[in-house]
Amino acid sequence: MARKPRIEYPGAFYHVIARGNRKEPIFLNDEDRQHLLDRLKGYKNRYSFILYAYVLMDNHIHLLMETREIPLSKVMQGVLQSYTQWYNKKYQTVGHLFQGRYKAMLCDKNTYLLSLVRYIHINCVRAGLVKDPSKYKWSSHRVYLGLDRSDLVDVDFVLSQFAKNRRRAVKLYREFVMEWIDMGRIDSFYQVVDQRILGEDDFVIKVKKRVGEELRREEYIHKNKTLSDIAKVVKGMTGMSLEDLRSSRRGEEVVKARGLFIRLSSLYTRTERKEIAEFLEREPGSLIHIERNITTDEFERYIKKIEW
Repeated sequence: MARKPRIEYPGAFYHVIARGNRKEPIFLNDEDRQHLLDRLKGYKNRYSFILYAYVLMDNHIHLLMETREIPLSKVMQGVLQSYTQWYNKKYQTVGHLFQGRYKAMLCDKNTYLLSLVRYIHINCVRAGLVKDPSKYKWSSHRVYLGLDRSDLVDVDFVLSQFAKNRRRAVKLYREFVMEWIDMGRIDSFYQVVDQRILGEDDFVIKVKKRVGEELRREEYIHKNKTLSDIAKVVKGMTGMSLEDLRSSRRGEEVVKARGLFIRLSSLYTRTERKEIAEFLEREPGSLIHIERNITTDEFERYIKKIEW
């Protein structure tokens, strides 16, 4: 399947991930890490993008960036190619240092800015390198805390979201990060539409209309529901309870309700077909036959009635 083009426009806000080829290291020592930061700073001065956060791991990097007039593709091409050339010359190697195409997820800044800053800064904790991200030198977290000075990262806007007073803003920011770690919530926290867009339905629709891409319902539905949620919705629309769905009854109403449940579960949840079958107390292979009991037209009519 052909890769979809990157979504680029002035003011776009991205979470960028670049990994080493075959997951091999892209940094062998601190000099390498510092050189990558120097490259970033040079291109930031040249292209005037905004860098909200970064972390450098052994074999990959995370960047949280907002472009202006120069598109992300040109920025990243300059940074990654120039670093690769420097690295190959330094270590007398040839070939690709980075793995294929870097990932660039277009994000809703209004909704996800703070969570993404936190997510990036706790990568070092997730990897087991430190328990406190302030102990890790190669991320922008220490700049936010005022432990390091850097004009590479733009921290003012993020901190202003916590408080007007700088000292209080830093305190609240640190609590915001550490609370997540103390609660053990250091895993990925979001789902991305077709690997390119992080945002709620209205944001995805707005972005795709802006760049002229066709919208398909299954692309912009936010898949954050549970099977129990679906069962409640199906009961509200059809009168069929979960016990009815799990029963051996074969009347028209109940078989259509089962088909509706399966199709809604595929659309609004991220559960596997096997899990859906187990929830209905059915064999996985039977789902394809059950969901045929409701037509596409009938399903679309139900969709329009749903209010979460």
